[in-house]
Amino acid sequence: MSVLDITYNPAKASSTSKKIWCDEDRHQFYENFPDFNDWIESDEGESIRVENGIDDLLQPSKALYAGDPESYKQAFKVYRDERLKQALGEEFIVNNFGDKHWFERNIQHFEQLENCLIDGSVVPFVGAGLSVESGFPSWKEHLKQQGRTAGINAAHVNDLLDNGHYETVIEEIEAIRGRDTFIQEIKDAFSKTGTITETTWRLTDLFNDTIITTNYDRILEQAYDTGKENNIQLLDSTNILDKADINKITIIKLHGDIKQPARCILSKNQYNDAYGNGTLDLNKDIPRVLSYHYRTSSLLFLGCSLNRDRTMEVFQAVKDTLGDTDRPPHFSLESMPADEVELANRNAYLLSFGITPIWFPKSSYEFVEQILRLAKNEMRYRGNVPRIKKVVEEPIAVPVLTEEIQSTGIKKAWNSVIKFLGI
Repeated sequence: MSVLDITYNPAKASSTSKKIWCDEDRHQFYENFPDFNDWIESDEGESIRVENGIDDLLQPSKALYAGDPESYKQAFKVYRDERLKQALGEEFIVNNFGDKHWFERNIQHFEQLENCLIDGSVVPFVGAGLSVESGFPSWKEHLKQQGRTAGINAAHVNDLLDNGHYETVIEEIEAIRGRDTFIQEIKDAFSKTGTITETTWRLTDLFNDTIITTNYDRILEQAYDTGKENNIQLLDSTNILDKADINKITIIKLHGDIKQPARCILSKNQYNDAYGNGTLDLNKDIPRVLSYHYRTSSLLFLGCSLNRDRTMEVFQAVKDTLGDTDRPPHFSLESMPADEVELANRNAYLLSFGITPIWFPKSSYEFVEQILRLAKNEMRYRGNVPRIKKVVEEPIAVPVLTEEIQSTGIKKAWNSVIKFLGI
């Protein structure tokens, strides 16, 4: 159902009152379909324009919306269905696996995510994959370069990394060349100005509250820099329990910020100090924050490997503590293995941590932006905008407060549009 389903009711229009575009035709809601309106006016929408005799008009989409709402509605439904199938990988899935089994699950998982977005409960958790798009190395590739700079045998480093022993690589580099060499290499790799990609821009469209990241670079700060002075609250391992500022965008950099590389969590000893030495300590600051968001928010993992590491240990421990009680759903946009056995294994692995995957074609990372764009558009179709959801005290024990953006009057009008469109 969409807002178009209840927009138009000519019977209610007064024959004596002056007809106003915004009041009678709900002009303000036309603006909530910019992607569809742009499509109508693009080369792809030529057949719709010709069919409805609006091809020569200055603003054909607006003319169709106001002049023939039923045709606008029917064209929108076709457009919406096609975009859903495209973004959620129907063609790839059917071609690769022979039927729609995994596509149907994608639709259900996306719908669950959409409901959480509308509810205002989603917190993005950004990993190295998004920074790679912006021109930064993955952590694995960076450690290979670190090993080369340190003069360590490449085969040895690759073997450690392939087996997930990232902290051991760091430990060996620091033991051979010292911490100063390691920090300089970090600065060289991550202190540059990155390229803000379409995927990162989608984050700014959808989320204006809290973002969590394990990345050291400053691409998120670049993207959220609106020019307004001091609009970002930055929390790292040194102040991570500070009260969230409801007037700012809060970026939680779990392992530090490249502007202060000496304070970044890098080595095995530092990870032990932050998470617990030998045994996970949920009372330490970073595990407390991760635990809080796992219990109270719906995390959306973007560009995260989600392999067994310290953060995943925290999520597993919290999930085990909660047991079978109701807990927020969590989601990940995942590259889809081409082999169905591997796919089933990865699916079960993620679900064991309480994380619901939404799959995209293998290694086709442009789909991440498409899925986020689809999520944004679906929110707009249903009359919603990203909401503000800030904790007002120390972020471990204080309940979340949600601020409703839309007034009752606007909501009623928007609901009429939703009913008409069938969203």
